[in-house]
Formats: sequence, C-alpha cells, structure tokens
Amino acid sequence: MKLFGRIAIIGVGLIGGSIGLAIKKRMVANEVVGVFRRQSTMRKALKRRAVDRGTLDIREGVKDADLIIIATPVSLIPDMASRAAKFAGENAVITDAGSTKAWIVDSVEKKFGKTAGPYFVGSHPMAGSEQGGVESATAGLLEGSPCIITKTGKTNRSALDKVARFWRALGASVKIMSPQAHDRSVSIVSHLPHIVAFGLAGATPAKELGCAAEGFRDTTRVASSDPELWADILTTNKKEIAEAAKLFDAYYKDIMKAVKGSRRNDVVRLLAKAKSKRDKLVYGKR
Repeated sequence: MKLFGRIAIIGVGLIGGSIGLAIKKRMVANEVVGVFRRQSTMRKALKRRAVDRGTLDIREGVKDADLIIIATPVSLIPDMASRAAKFAGENAVITDAGSTKAWIVDSVEKKFGKTAGPYFVGSHPMAGSEQGGVESATAGLLEGSPCIITKTGKTNRSALDKVARFWRALGASVKIMSPQAHDRSVSIVSHLPHIVAFGLAGATPAKELGCAAEGFRDTTRVASSDPELWADILTTNKKEIAEAAKLFDAYYKDIMKAVKGSRRNDVVRLLAKAKSKRDKLVYGKR
C-alpha cells in the first residue's frame, strides 16, 4: 500500500525533481503534482517524468494533496508554506527541503499561528549537487543520505511521523533535532565548506588556473553552485556560520603557524588528525 495518495512538490528543480523521481521509482504515492513558476520548467519536468502533471496555480497544485513539499529557494519557503496552507486540506502535511531551519521554521510557525491543520514540519535532505535544474535530477540522489527533520514545541507528532516515514521511504537516513541544533551542525559540515570553496576559487588568480588539476577541482567543486541560492542559505544562518568559522580559523592558524615555523612534526600531527576524521566519514576508518 502506498504511503500517500497525492503529493505536491512546489519548486521542481534539482532537489524537487529528484524527490519526484524517487517517489515514482519507489511507488510512494499514487500521483505527484508539480507547482511551477514557468511553463518552460514545467515542460522539462514533465519530459523527465519527475511529476505526473504540472500547474502554475498553487491552489490547483495542492488541492487534495496529502503531503506538500516546498523545494524552492530558502527565502521563498515561508511565503510558499503560508500560501499552500490556505488551499490545502485540513489533514495535509507541509514540509520543505530548505538548507537552513531556524529562520524557516520560526517564520512559518508565526505565519500559521494555530494548532489545527494543515501542519508544517521542517525538513532538510542533505543531498545535492553543484549542478542545478530538473535536468540534473536523479531518482537516487537521496539514497543513503541524512535527512534532518526538525521538531519544536509546536510540531504535531502525527505530522512529524508522516514526514519521517516519507523520507525513509525515499532511502534517506532520518535524524530528528531542533531547528537550532540543525543550523549549528550544517554550518560546519555544509555551509562553511561552501564558503571555503567559493573563497579559494575566488582568491585564485586567473593566470594560475592553467596549472590547476584534480586537487583544485575537487576542493572547489561546490563553488560551481548557484550563487543566488547560496546567498539565501548563508545569510539566513549567519550567526552559526560565524561560530563555525572560528573553529576553522583556529585550526587553519595552527597549521600555518607550524608551517611557518618549519615544525614538521606538528604539521604531520595536525594533518593526520584531519585525515583521520575524513577517513572515518568516507571510508569508515578510525
């Protein structure tokens, strides 16, 4: 038995499109409806079969939907949630795929201002690519990736359970935490790495790029991400990113002090400690 009758996705780009493809591949719902801003994007999504049907009308898009997923840029999510709630059924659950949570969840809960449905539960599937658009969407993008679901004092338990079952059905590993704890975690494992990649790519003189090889490409890969999208993410999590930057700055300075002082043993120790952490994450090594 499928988990949902109808799922609506507002914003069918890389993430929204990948969610739609995964829903269809894993047969999680009877129908997937996409809500679009442009006819051109809708045509691409329908061609990719990321949705079963599409519309430019949010009222029509969320009608009779059991689950509504907002996969727009971060800055648009609270307004989209509010608009969707006006036209959604009382038992509908609304979630999102935004990369920051405290600002989104607080904004949405203020807009909803009630305990009756539809209900909102914040989500962040920790998957993506530097490539954008539904053309780059894949059904397996979320498989094995963490998906953080946020819980507050206003979160409806039944709605939270439905959202958790949904992400698990797509192959994600669900973690539940507060919006604030989410923002602290992603500031160091996602947001700051993007800043570092953008910073390194931006600081490198163009004349030196002719010597750049795989190391530079790997390190700066995410600097090919959409600047508009990432400006939204970074400015809505600025306090936590600033704290994460302090951790990075301290370790970076320790390495540079050891390098400048030709203290080879200290350089090895610091690099080995960093290598051990990454190896444990990527290869399961200690």
